[in-house]
Amino acid sequence: MKVAEKEIIAQPKEEKKEKKRDYAIELIRIYACITVILMHLSLHIYNVYAVQVDWSRLFEKAFFTEGIPLFLMITGFFIANGRTYKKILKSTLTKILIPVFIYVIFSQIFYKFIVNQGSFIHCLLNWRYYINLRGIVESILKADVYYLQGLCDHLWYIFTYVKIVIWIPVLWLVCKDEEIPNLARRIMIILQFIHMALIDIQRFITLPFGEISSLTLIDFEIIYVLLGYEMYLKRDKIKGNKKLRWLSLAMFIMINILRYKIEQRLMIINSYTDILGRATFVEWRYTSLNVITGIFTFAFFYTFDVTSEKLQKILKWISDKTFGIYLIHYLIIAKVDLFRFEPLGKLWQEAVYLFVGLILVFWGSILIVIILRKIKELFIYLFKLIKNYAKE
Repeated sequence: MKVAEKEIIAQPKEEKKEKKRDYAIELIRIYACITVILMHLSLHIYNVYAVQVDWSRLFEKAFFTEGIPLFLMITGFFIANGRTYKKILKSTLTKILIPVFIYVIFSQIFYKFIVNQGSFIHCLLNWRYYINLRGIVESILKADVYYLQGLCDHLWYIFTYVKIVIWIPVLWLVCKDEEIPNLARRIMIILQFIHMALIDIQRFITLPFGEISSLTLIDFEIIYVLLGYEMYLKRDKIKGNKKLRWLSLAMFIMINILRYKIEQRLMIINSYTDILGRATFVEWRYTSLNVITGIFTFAFFYTFDVTSEKLQKILKWISDKTFGIYLIHYLIIAKVDLFRFEPLGKLWQEAVYLFVGLILVFWGSILIVIILRKIKELFIYLFKLIKNYAKE
């Protein structure tokens, strides 16, 4: 996902250095993209066909929660890479906001075709009736995808990212490897983590000092950005550390099993009511467990030192398309209607469904990204020809 690429986030006053691509970050970005797809492919925890909670689906979903935290940590990892704020804003506009706007318009015009309720020609001929300009304006002004139709639900992350971009000049003040900024940043991380942990705890017990509100002075997502910068400062100690690699893998598995057990217990306590509301405890980025698994997942992948030139080329080729995959995968899931597999009731069946669905959606998205880029290149080429012809 290019949303969190190193070209996007930077700090202006540092000396320019020769940039070397960090392929461990590309690996993290690809894994995060895959995790996001798996989360969206996941079958509903409440199996309406069996009329009961499907514990295997809950268990699977417990391992698909690190995608967005990892993207945010990548943003923090490159928050001090030397780019000016002006370049950051320009990059955000051209590489993120314009493609997102095109996606929104396309998904609205061809909504019925994508969800298999109308033909492509019908949507094209009646395009003016399907564009929800009021919803687009409301979403922009209120920073909320609620006012757009369902194929835009995943774009909430864009609003989150844009808010982070706006705060970058402030974040630069604490993302410096100096005594005072380090102290301030770590205090922010600790206080935010404690806040998140208290909110998690009060799901099960009544706290003696009353209910903790989820409202904060800064967005919860900021903690991942700050943690990403912490990982940047510790990068030399992490890279190639095999002991940390296996410790991180073990902790990732243990914490996610714990996440599953906690959610399972919470559902039993509440007699299966409000399943959707509690299922978000497993998948939501605001929980303290997500912070822990995010750290260990990032550390696990960053311990790898990718030296093979062939593997580097593959990682770069795929990583450069992750933002396009992020945008397009939602459309493929809706068009192919992979959720027709909701009746599946066994763990191995659901595992096969997720594997096949991931292959179809991931590589289908890559193919569409390649086609769209070729079309873009053709338009640029034709524009240059016309421009040169006009000059002559």
